[in-house]
Amino acid sequence: MNRRQYLAGTGVLVSSGAIGATETGRAHENNNSSNRTGEETDGGQGPATRTVLHLSSDDVAVQEMALMNAKNLLEDPTVNNREIRFVANMRAIFAYVEGETEHADLVRSLAESGVEFKACENAMATLDVSESELLPVVDTVPSAVGEIAKRQAEGYGYLKVP
Repeated sequence: MNRRQYLAGTGVLVSSGAIGATETGRAHENNNSSNRTGEETDGGQGPATRTVLHLSSDDVAVQEMALMNAKNLLEDPTVNNREIRFVANMRAIFAYVEGETEHADLVRSLAESGVEFKACENAMATLDVSESELLPVVDTVPSAVGEIAKRQAEGYGYLKVP
């Protein structure tokens, strides 16, 4: 199976909240108050969305753009955000390291707004970063790819942020 087939099969395009676009469209046309899974919608925002954002870049400007994507998602009045998880692996975990990140305030602010932050323990071990060095709002997961795979299996949309 090639990468395109895999990504299509895992529903990468679902991340925009367009789960079953034709069914969502029908629900909208019928003015239903719940989506096809029976989850309540919120004031015309459509079905509740659960999104996992994946960051792997160590570029500070790219990290800021990725965090701003999460902020924009939170602030979009047309999206009914139920859960947002931000998963970092490789050198991107430095966006979560106290004293080494330029984004500590933004990470804290997003966490206060409900965004969950996860750091890959494999990357931490490889890069010799301890859990105590992470911002207090960051939790760890054994592997970023495992976390992402589990969330996709649970129906989360996936966004590979810059």
